[in-house]
Amino acid sequence: MRFILHLDMNSFYASVEELQNNKYKNKPIIVSGYTKRSVVASANYIARKFGIRAAMPVFMAQKMCPSLFIVTPHFDLYHQYSEKIIDLISTKFTNNIEIGSIDECYIDITNMVNSQYSPTDIATIIQKTIKVNIGLDCSIGIANNKFLAKMASDYQKPRGITTMYKNEISVKLWPQPVENMLWIGKASAALLKKYGINTIGDVANDNNQQLLKKLLDKNWHTHYQHANGIGSDQLDYSQNVPKSISASETFLNNTNDFEEIKIKLKELTCDVIKRLNYHQQKTKTISVCIKTTNFQQLSKSYTLTNCVDDYNSIIVTVMRLFQKYFLHTTLRLIGVTLSNLFENKNLKISSELFDDYQHDINNTNKIYEHEIIEIINKKMAKNILSMAIEKLK
Repeated sequence: MRFILHLDMNSFYASVEELQNNKYKNKPIIVSGYTKRSVVASANYIARKFGIRAAMPVFMAQKMCPSLFIVTPHFDLYHQYSEKIIDLISTKFTNNIEIGSIDECYIDITNMVNSQYSPTDIATIIQKTIKVNIGLDCSIGIANNKFLAKMASDYQKPRGITTMYKNEISVKLWPQPVENMLWIGKASAALLKKYGINTIGDVANDNNQQLLKKLLDKNWHTHYQHANGIGSDQLDYSQNVPKSISASETFLNNTNDFEEIKIKLKELTCDVIKRLNYHQQKTKTISVCIKTTNFQQLSKSYTLTNCVDDYNSIIVTVMRLFQKYFLHTTLRLIGVTLSNLFENKNLKISSELFDDYQHDINNTNKIYEHEIIEIINKKMAKNILSMAIEKLK
């Protein structure tokens, strides 16, 4: 028996926008374009209280909530957050992840379940870890196969954790209307209801098999099995290799201090290279992104001739981009992104990252010993390097 989680980020696009801009906090917002034909891509839960839903025309949403904030989508930003979530799960918990879309994934936690941690315990820890480290909420479904796990994650939103094991389907699955069932489209649901199949329990009913064959053709048996709690527990890991890797951080106070920004860029570069090595990849395109004090987001990129994975090559490009385009800008946030990624067949050992980093520091003579210690301490618990130095003294 396997234990599968389905993790679904709550109101993902809108939640990212709220996280990025304090003026949207506790306000009804939607992510959408501004044309007459625009539809809602995402609505936060405050907007949903007014009846606003995804795919609804924007003009209708505005009528339902005149105080609505309409936010232009920032898809690059959403992809960065999506990658952060997957990286966090894979580094802290397990790499047994199937990416479903930008805001959802399946996680096989079978090997993590033991006498100390139940599947619900693990789901709770993952949910809290994402909230603490990234600032976003999610709902998690727990089951023994992918179909039931995904149905469970929809059962309670936002911030829900729901089990849906086979012995629970008569209570949690069967009473739901047939249009709630995964992979039953609107047209199929309408057709089924026309012939008296109104709930998922009706799809599961043995007495309706012949009717299902007639109405759903060759797909009937898959839907029938799903309704009876039978589904695949095998995850597809082919989508797990990231298309880009990014790291960013918001400054405690807005700054244009070059030394402070440079230290942060070096930390972020170490972070993305560590993840680049984890995924056994090299990069050709390096980007620096910023957010100004008025929340304007800007990004500049440079594509190298060759693929690289070493600190020196990447930090030199990062610093050149920053100095050329953003040197005198007062910043709220700074970030580094590696894209145009390729498989690394000659992966360097991780210790070389620190060798390159030290070499860079020696060359520049700009970061002093206490700054190096501070940076490394941030990556390790309990100021362990400072404590070791004190003992040596």
